[in-house]
Amino acid sequence: MALAANSSVEQTEYSAELLDQIPIKYILNHVETYQEGEAYKAIYSDMLAVSANLFPELFEVSSFLIQEGKEMDMLWDTEMKRRKGNMKKVNLEQLEFIFSQHDTNHSHVLDVLSQLEYAPITAIEGYANCMLSIFLPLCLDRKLDVRIAEGFVSAWESLNSIIPHSLWVMTINGLTGENHTLYDLIQDIRIVFRCDERVFRSQYILPVWLHVLTCLRTTSKHRIWKRYHSVYSKQTNHTHFNSRNVLALTNAQDTAMLQLLLELCLETPTDKNNKECLEKSRRLICSFIHSIFIDGDREMILAKILHFQTYSTELIPIVVDLIPSLYIVLGFIPELTRQPQVDKQVFGILLACYLCEKYPLENYLMTAEKYVLPRLMKIAFPITKEGHPSPTCMPSEALVQAIPGFVHLARAFPHFGPQILRAFDNIAKGLPQPKEFIGQESSSKIILVLHLHKVLKDSRDLVQVEVDKMDQS
Repeated sequence: MALAANSSVEQTEYSAELLDQIPIKYILNHVETYQEGEAYKAIYSDMLAVSANLFPELFEVSSFLIQEGKEMDMLWDTEMKRRKGNMKKVNLEQLEFIFSQHDTNHSHVLDVLSQLEYAPITAIEGYANCMLSIFLPLCLDRKLDVRIAEGFVSAWESLNSIIPHSLWVMTINGLTGENHTLYDLIQDIRIVFRCDERVFRSQYILPVWLHVLTCLRTTSKHRIWKRYHSVYSKQTNHTHFNSRNVLALTNAQDTAMLQLLLELCLETPTDKNNKECLEKSRRLICSFIHSIFIDGDREMILAKILHFQTYSTELIPIVVDLIPSLYIVLGFIPELTRQPQVDKQVFGILLACYLCEKYPLENYLMTAEKYVLPRLMKIAFPITKEGHPSPTCMPSEALVQAIPGFVHLARAFPHFGPQILRAFDNIAKGLPQPKEFIGQESSSKIILVLHLHKVLKDSRDLVQVEVDKMDQS
């Protein structure tokens, strides 16, 4: 009777804030390992399924692989087993003193870092906060010994398997110098990008930051969809808000994130003295973007939105080289080069040229023949009001940007070189000749025409080299 009575009472859902406080990973680890998993064997699979449904961000694959690797190491490392059993509870002042000896007592600091994951659950957040407050600034200043820095990252990875939500918040707060909650970070992932700029060139902190970004992205998308299914989809009058609106929202959030990530790949004045760090950062960021394209963008929606928004043309050779999945963009190059904005047309031309150089396949040559080279000619000789191509070339910065890209196209398809050369010659003939401007070089329009002639000549010479190589072979 009581059960029947209770079934009529409307059940209220626990708040996300409350659920975020529960140490899910710690509980799951305990259930899995206590008495070798036998004690909770009957409920473990159900508990795991519920946890994965509510908190998909806690089941990130790389975290499992890292943890599994450490567990395998422990099977053979008797020293690690000894540490697990000998973790002594210390207060935060003692821990801070130990960590302050990172320059003088490497072995002791490493020993304590490796034991943090075995601390009592009631103390572990305080220990994590102490570790982050000391080692994050030192990592950014590059004042840590390599062994200590690696030990710090390893300890972070271990703690991530116990208190992930709290650790992400503490890490981002430590890197931004601000005070945010998990809810804040999920609501606006852009907060994560307000970190100290040195994070984005740190070989130790950047992978940690990218991992947090991955998990927050997963959390945000899951909760957006959960709210839609639990609130909006049940409303009788929801014709103005449907699943397509939710998809548009999550795609907008993802593309904003990708644009911010790509901006981090641009060279800054401080990078001139440390090209190696810049290259490592670019590889990590591009690998992250690649993972999004291949895992969560099966219909290529994100890739298409991102490239129709465009980004700095300086990044095109970098992303083509470092993002293997970018070849999918060639599928919508025809549409991209038909956009009314000339800057998007130029972006599409350059992107196609670099991609063809990397992937010199015959079907991509057809795209270049039918869409890329003709688009260059339309930029050079735009349609007049009468509906015919202009008889004279219209010099523009767009041409200056686009023409060098065809050198890469000629390298991919040397037999296409003669067509490129003819196009260049037609553009050169449509321009006023440089000798007509002797003594008038101060005009900005004349400077543009002279610059265009130089770009044409330099690019033509390089394309001719590729054609000559083909003839000699």
